[in-house]
Amino acid sequence: MIFFPKQSKICRIIQKKIEMGNTFCSGLEGLVNQDTYNQLLIAERFGFLPRSLKQIGSLREKGEEQRRKLVGVLLYPVMLLIMLGGLSIAMHFLWQPQMTDLGIKSTSANQYNIWGSLGLTITFVGICHEARRYSKLPVLKKRQKLCKLPVIGSLFREYYAYYITFNLAILLKEGMNIKEIYFFLKNFKKDTFLYEIGRELGNTLESGNDIYELIAKYEFFPSEISLFLQKGKVLSLVGEELFFFSEMIYKRLTLQINRLIEMVQPILFIIIAVIIVVTYLRMLTPIYSNLGGA
Repeated sequence: MIFFPKQSKICRIIQKKIEMGNTFCSGLEGLVNQDTYNQLLIAERFGFLPRSLKQIGSLREKGEEQRRKLVGVLLYPVMLLIMLGGLSIAMHFLWQPQMTDLGIKSTSANQYNIWGSLGLTITFVGICHEARRYSKLPVLKKRQKLCKLPVIGSLFREYYAYYITFNLAILLKEGMNIKEIYFFLKNFKKDTFLYEIGRELGNTLESGNDIYELIAKYEFFPSEISLFLQKGKVLSLVGEELFFFSEMIYKRLTLQINRLIEMVQPILFIIIAVIIVVTYLRMLTPIYSNLGGA
């Protein structure tokens, strides 16, 4: 509490829970997202809490660094976009009325406005429709949808691959077979990611299908899991190998995020360039049209 005064309230809640005889993770319930809580719960139960806390803490720390980096990258392009927005408003309320007073028709500019407004309306309606459909999907299908998104979908795939392999590594290291993992995951809260994976795993086992079909079914399952399970080694050794694999995925994830941040600024500058060209066209097209007509 002395070293982290801003988190003193949270520390007191955790301390109180521990003093009442509860576990460390019980004090975190409701304070972290459900996926993180479940990961810590598994780690604490099987003695991997320090390792899990270290990785989660490192992920959060790198996430904060990347957030600050992204803000720095976005600052200049966003300022330019605000200035262009101001220019567009000035054109609409100052430039176009002056052109009308001078007898210059602005039919082309009006067409740009109509098509622009129509495009924005269609985009907005489409986003709202997709968001509504997404909210009604089951948990696993939601994660599958996120993994298929353009550009950022790969980030979701890597994160969930890390999340699954890390937790699976713990369970296999404890000597659990696939059926025991299914019974273990059934104990989690309904509609959580791990519970739904367990339910899907149970359905696969009960129908007599192969677990490798389940792994191939969803984007967030790394295909390498099948290779690890097919080795026929002692489960604890497979678990240790999966630990190393999860760390590789984690490093790959941070690299991909950094690359995406580096791409953001050039993409924004291209968008700004297009907006500038369209703005000049709106300004000059009516003038050239009238000159040609003259």
